[in-house]
Amino acid sequence: MPNNDYEPLIDDPRVGFFTTQVTDMTTITSANYRDLVHRWNLKKKDTNAAISEPVEPIVWWMENTTPKEIRPIIKKAGEQWNLAFEEAGFKNAIVIKQQPDDADWDAGDIRYNVLRWTSSPRPPFGGYGPSFVNPRTGEILGADIMFEYKSLTNQIRVEKLLGDNSMENDELPIDLAHCNHTLCYAGDMAQMDNVFATFALKTLGTEQIEKSIIIEQFLYYLVLHEMGHTLGFNHNMKSSQLHPLADIHNAEITSKVGLIGSVMDYPSINFALDNTKQGQYWTTRPGPYDMWAIKFAYQTGRTDKETIDLMAQSTQHDLLFGNDADDMRSAGKAMDPRVNVGDLTSDAIPYAAERFELTRLVGAGLLKSLKEDGKSYHDHRISYHSLLREQSKAATTISRYIGGVYVDRAFIGQEGATKPFTPVPLEKQKEAMTALDEYVFSPDAFTFPNDIYNYLQLQRRGFGFFGAGEDPKIHETVLANQKSILNHLLHKNTLQRIVNSELYGNSYKLADFMSDLNNSIFKNDISGSVNSFRQNLQIEYTKMLIEMVTDPKSKMHIHNVRSNAIYNLKLIYKMANNSAGDISTKAHKSHLLLLIENALKEVK
Repeated sequence: MPNNDYEPLIDDPRVGFFTTQVTDMTTITSANYRDLVHRWNLKKKDTNAAISEPVEPIVWWMENTTPKEIRPIIKKAGEQWNLAFEEAGFKNAIVIKQQPDDADWDAGDIRYNVLRWTSSPRPPFGGYGPSFVNPRTGEILGADIMFEYKSLTNQIRVEKLLGDNSMENDELPIDLAHCNHTLCYAGDMAQMDNVFATFALKTLGTEQIEKSIIIEQFLYYLVLHEMGHTLGFNHNMKSSQLHPLADIHNAEITSKVGLIGSVMDYPSINFALDNTKQGQYWTTRPGPYDMWAIKFAYQTGRTDKETIDLMAQSTQHDLLFGNDADDMRSAGKAMDPRVNVGDLTSDAIPYAAERFELTRLVGAGLLKSLKEDGKSYHDHRISYHSLLREQSKAATTISRYIGGVYVDRAFIGQEGATKPFTPVPLEKQKEAMTALDEYVFSPDAFTFPNDIYNYLQLQRRGFGFFGAGEDPKIHETVLANQKSILNHLLHKNTLQRIVNSELYGNSYKLADFMSDLNNSIFKNDISGSVNSFRQNLQIEYTKMLIEMVTDPKSKMHIHNVRSNAIYNLKLIYKMANNSAGDISTKAHKSHLLLLIENALKEVK
C-alpha cells in the first residue's frame, strides 16, 4: 500500500461514488457514517493555477488486441472525461496510450490500467470496469476495463471482423429485471437496443450511414460509462430525465450538454419515431451530473464552505441522482419511477408510448425488409423478440408511475429542496393507467400482423432444439410481458405504498386504481367474444387476485388490499356471468366463474 499524502474524502448521499464503508463508533450522531469515496490520487503540478496538469495523470493503455478500426473512437471517447476534469481544475487528467504489439508486459499486469478486449462464447456483460483500492483511504490504485466483442455484433464497420450474428438457441431476453444489480449490464442492454435499431433502420429504409453513426455513438457511451466506474462512479439511473421530449432529438442541445444527465445511466437508445427528426442515438460526452460529481471528488484545495455550497447544487434538475439501490427495474422495488433503466426524457410516459408506436411501425414492415434469398429465417425470430423487448421496456417504464413516489435526498434547509417523499400526481398516474390500457392490456397488445408468425424460425444447429422445440411460443411470450407488469402493479409493496401514500398526498386511491385495472382487463370484450390473448390475460389476472386472498402468503397484504381483491373478483364474476361469444369464449367464461366460486369458498 502506498505511503503518501493522499487525503481521504467522506461520501455524501446526494452524489454516487463507490465507497469503503466506515462506521464511526465514537460519535453520538445517528447517521454515524464516515464512508471513504473511491478516487484516484490526482495532484496539481501548479497548485496556484486554476487549471493545471496533474503530477501523475490517470494513464490508460489500449490493449493491442483492440480492432484498429475503432481505436481512434475509443481514444477520443475516453478522453472526453477531460471535459469534466477541467471543471475540477485539471488539464489532461486522462491519458490514453496504445500498447505496442511488441510490449514486454501483459495486459493482466496490475501496474497498468488497460482497456481490454475479449470474445467470450457466452459473455455475461458487454463491458465492465473493476478497480482496486487502498481500504484504509479509498485511493484507487489500479483498474481495468473489459469490453466484449459481442457488444458490436450486428453492427457495421466491424461486423465482418467481429460478427457473431448467431444467437445459437438463445432468445433475446425480454426482461432484465432480475439481473444482479451489483454488476454492470450497460453494454449488454445497449447492444440489444442496437439490435433493435438495426432491424428498425432496415425496415424503415434509412440510409446505411445511420448504422455507422449508431456504432460510433454507442462506443462513446460504452467507453465513457465503464471508464466512469473506474473513476469511482456508481450508476445514476435518474439522469435520463434530463431533457423534455421536445428537446431529445435536438442535437444542438444534446451534443453540448449530453443526451442524458450522466453517462452512468442505462438509457434506451434514442431512436426517433419520425426519422427525419432523428437526433443523437447515444450520449457522447459526460453530462452535467458527471461534471459536478467529478468536481466533488477531485477538486483540490476546497474549503468546507465551498464543499457545502457545491453539494447544495444537488437540487438542480440536471444533477438528479438515484443509483441501483433506488431503481425500479424489479417488480415492487424502490419508489421513484424516475430512477429506472431503459427509459428516457422527463416526459417518460409519452416517450414510452412513442416506443410502442415505433415497434408497431417496424413490425408491420418486417417481413418485407428481411426478405433475402439464400438466407435462413433466423433474423425474423431475433427481430421479433427485439421488438417485444422494446415494448416490454416501455411498458415497465409506464407502470412504475402508478403508486410511485418521488424521492428527494436534499438536506434540511437546502435551497430548492422539496419534501423527501412526494407521491406522483394523480394526473400522471392516470396517464400511465391510460397508456397501459392501450398498449399492454388491450385486445391487440403485443401482437403483430399474423403473417409474420409463420416465419419465426431459428436456424437449426445440430441437435439444438432437443427438448426445447422450435415453437415460437407466441401466446406464452405475450403473456409473460403482461404478467411482468401485473407482477409490479399487484405486488404487495406497490399496493401497500398506494394505501400508505394516501396519508401524505397520493390522490389515486387503491379502490380507484384497482377498478381501473379491472376495467382495462375485462371491459372491452367480456360482454362478447374474447380473443385468445385476452383469455390468457384475464385468467392470469384473476388467478393473481385469488392468490392475494387465498394463498398463505396473501397475509403479507394489508387487509384493505385483500378486501379490494375480493370486491373485484365479485365484479369479474358478475361481468363473466353471460353466455355471449363463441365456443372458446364460453369455455373461458366458465373457467373464470369456476375459479372465482372455488376461491371465495376458501376466503377466511
